[in-house]
Amino acid sequence: MNDLGRVASFGVEALRERDLDALVARGLAVLDERLSLPFGLVLQPHTGSSLVTIRAARGWSPDPVGRLLATWETGSLAERVIGDGFIVHRGTATEAAAGEAAELLRAHGIRSGLEVLLPGPDALSGVLGLFTTERRDFTVDEVDFARSLALTIAAVMARRETEEGLLRSQQRLQTVQKMEAIGRLAGGIAHDFNNLVQAIGGYTDMLLRQLPADAASRFHVEEIRRAGERAAALTRQLLAFSRQQVLQPRVLAVNDVVGNLQHLLRRLVGEQVLLDFRLGEGLGSVRADAAQLEQVLINLAVNARDAMPGGGRLVIETRNAVLPAPDQPETFIKPGPYVLLSVGDSGHGMDAETRRRAFEPFFTTKPVGHGTGLGLSTVYGVVKQSGGYILLDSALGKGSTFRVYLPKVEDAPDAVVEQRAGVAEPRRGGGETVLLVEDEDAVRDLIAEWLGSHGYLVVAAANSREAMAAVASASAPIDVLVADVVMPGIGGPELASRLRLRQPGLRVVYMSGYADDAVDDPRLHAEGARFLQKPFPLDALLGKVREVLDADRGETQP
Repeated sequence: MNDLGRVASFGVEALRERDLDALVARGLAVLDERLSLPFGLVLQPHTGSSLVTIRAARGWSPDPVGRLLATWETGSLAERVIGDGFIVHRGTATEAAAGEAAELLRAHGIRSGLEVLLPGPDALSGVLGLFTTERRDFTVDEVDFARSLALTIAAVMARRETEEGLLRSQQRLQTVQKMEAIGRLAGGIAHDFNNLVQAIGGYTDMLLRQLPADAASRFHVEEIRRAGERAAALTRQLLAFSRQQVLQPRVLAVNDVVGNLQHLLRRLVGEQVLLDFRLGEGLGSVRADAAQLEQVLINLAVNARDAMPGGGRLVIETRNAVLPAPDQPETFIKPGPYVLLSVGDSGHGMDAETRRRAFEPFFTTKPVGHGTGLGLSTVYGVVKQSGGYILLDSALGKGSTFRVYLPKVEDAPDAVVEQRAGVAEPRRGGGETVLLVEDEDAVRDLIAEWLGSHGYLVVAAANSREAMAAVASASAPIDVLVADVVMPGIGGPELASRLRLRQPGLRVVYMSGYADDAVDDPRLHAEGARFLQKPFPLDALLGKVREVLDADRGETQP
C-alpha cells in the first residue's frame, strides 16, 4: 500500500473509532510500520501552562502515558516545532532535547528522531514525536507522510475535544447548579450553628473564669470548649464553601504567598515527595485574602500528598495567563487576564465520578475518620468568592492538576503590615452605653451579661424595630452600636444608617454567623466600623468595642 492509501485507510479508521487514545496509539503504529520508528509519543499542552502531558506513547518502558513534562518553554523542541512545522534529529536527538524530555530519550538510547506539529482549529493541539535508536536521515517523502498522518490525528483530536468540551460544559452546568444549592444549604446551617456555638463557647469561657484552677470539673468544661472550637472550625469551612464568609482582600503578589509557604509545604508533603516550584517572572497582582489564599495552597498540597502515599512529584507553578471566551456560554468563565496558580501531582488520579464530586462538601474517598471531605470544598469556595475559577484535570494513574485562575489587577501589591506579637487585655468600659441588637436570645443574653460585667451600660434589643424604639426613648446618646448583620426585617448595616440620621458619627461593631449577600455591603468596613465573625472570643468583642470608642479620641489600646 502506498503512502496515500495508508493515510486514507487511517482516516476511515478515525471515523469509526470512538476511543481517542486507542486511535492515536494506532496512528503511532502505522507510522512505525511505514517509517521503522519504534518509539513514538504525542505531547498535549496544558492551557496557560508550560507543562505538557504525554497523551499517547509506543515503545517506551515503563509506559510514560500521563507523565507531565516541562518542555513547552522558550527554546524548547516543542517551540521550534511550532515555528517550523517539523524538526528532524539526525544523530543528536538527546543533545537537542532538554530537561525531562532529554532524560526520557537518553534512557532509551535514542539517536535520531522526527517531530511534527499537530495543529488545532484555534490553537496548537500538540506535537507528534517519532524516534529510533539508530542514526539515520529522513527523506522528504518520509517527512511528508508523517505530517499527513499527523494532520489526520490532529483533526480527530480537535473533533473529539469539541465533543468532549460540549459534554464537559453540560456536566459543569449541572455541577454548578448542584454546588450552588448545596452552598445555600450549608450557609443556612452554618448561620444557625454558629449562633449555637457562640453561646456554648461564650458561656464556657465565663464558667472557666469562675472556676478555680484545681476544680475537679475544670477538665470537663475545657473539653466542652475544645469541642466547641472544633465545631467552629467545621462551620468556617462550610462558610468558605458557600462563599458566605467575610474576606479581608488586599492586593497580593502570588509569588510572595507561595514563597512564604515553601518551608511549611516541604514539611507538610514529606521527604518522599519531590516538591518542584516553578514561579513565573513578571507576574501580575491579584486581589485576595492572603490567609485564605494560603489555605487554598495548603489544602491542595495536602490533597496531592495523600494521592501519593508512596511518594512522587508535586509541581507548584505560577504564571500570567489569559482565559479566552468559552465555547459554551453556560461555563460562566469570564475571559481576560488572570494569574494562574497550578498544583499538579503524579499520584493515583481520579476517575470520572470522583472528579465530578471532588469539590462537594463531605465527599471523600478516604476511610472513615481520615478526613472530613471539606478540604477541596473550602478551596472551591475561597477561589469563587475571590472572583476566580478552579479547573481540575485528572485521570486514574495519571495524577491530578488543579489550576486556580485569579483575576489580574493593575495595582501594585499592598505593603505587608507586621502584626504585634501578643494581644493586650482590652480595657474595661467607663459607663458608656452600648445598644446591642441580636435576634438570637442566647447570644444576646450572653453578650449583654459580658459587656455589663466589664463596665458598659447595655440596652438590648431583639430586632431593629425594638432598637429604634429604644433609641427614641433614651435620655442619653448611644455610644456604640453592636448589631448582627443579618436579622429578620432590617439588618445591621441598614439599622446603623438610620440611627446615624439621628446621631451622626455613631460607632458600630457588626457581628454575624454568616454574611450572605451582605458580605459585599461596603458599610461593613466603612466609617470606622468593625466586624466580628461568629463564633468569636468574648475578649475579641471587648477589644472591638474599645477600638471604636477610642478611635475618635485618638487613643490606642494599652
